[in-house]
Amino acid sequence: MGRISTLFQTIKNLNKDRWVRKYNHHQRFFVDVDWYDTEEDYLNALRDDWKSEADPFDECDHYVDVTKYDNFEDYEKAVNICLEHLEWIEEVSRYGDFDIDPQKYKNEDTYLDALTKRIKEKYDPENEFYCIDPLDYDSPYEYQYEIDERIHWLELYDPNHQYPVDPSEFSDEENYVEAVNEWKDYVASLDEELDEEEALESDDMDDYRNKALKQMSRKRPNSVEYHLDNIVEVPQKENISDDDKKSWEDKHNFYNSFSSVDPTQYDRELDYLDDLRKQWKEYYDPSDMYDVDPKDYDNEEEYMEAIKQYIKSKYR
Repeated sequence: MGRISTLFQTIKNLNKDRWVRKYNHHQRFFVDVDWYDTEEDYLNALRDDWKSEADPFDECDHYVDVTKYDNFEDYEKAVNICLEHLEWIEEVSRYGDFDIDPQKYKNEDTYLDALTKRIKEKYDPENEFYCIDPLDYDSPYEYQYEIDERIHWLELYDPNHQYPVDPSEFSDEENYVEAVNEWKDYVASLDEELDEEEALESDDMDDYRNKALKQMSRKRPNSVEYHLDNIVEVPQKENISDDDKKSWEDKHNFYNSFSSVDPTQYDRELDYLDDLRKQWKEYYDPSDMYDVDPKDYDNEEEYMEAIKQYIKSKYR
């Protein structure tokens, strides 16, 4: 009996040595394995120490579950990432909880984009005032005030939305009024030119005027995203995924106005962009009236703005 008892004790000790090597091989945590009869009990005791070491203030309880980890290194890494993400949340905590889990995002920019989208869905669901960034304000009430103020400007100075002047692009009411008045003068000048240009029978000039107004006052599609930076062409990667190809759409077709041009059907970004440019030309300038080449532009908004500036310079 004594030999059998010794054998069992030896096996038990060997098992406990294995637990130590498996979960606490550097013996960084002073948890006596002899106090525990099962591997699970020993591991749970270690986890308590891991948590005290990596997350002593329980900041990540809602996001990182220590019971899902079998080694301290992986748990500590998860906690450090979580703490970094929580800093993002703290920066925008004034907006309360919009149920955006920072753990789902690889970096702060993508997290803030998702948060901004959720905020706009609540306060500006039609994204009429996309130039107003909610994260620029100290509270949602300040952000809402800015939107209400721009609505008031519209009601006062452009109640019928006749002019392509976005009030959210202006921080000062006086500057917005000046821009609207410039467009009023521009439209009036087209009418005057129609009267003065007898060589052009009214049908031609009227078509020209209507086309110009249509193009310049075209309402942008709703979107809850942000303006992207200007694009710099980069070398084409091999084995491009559909997700990568869809990112081309964010770069070049931000408003998704020309969704019929599907980026996933192209092998090269430049080919996709060239076909988009053809669509821009066909929509905005089918009669080739403007000295503006779409090949000089990487996105629809820049091309449309160039046409606008061309018309203003020609008829001012």
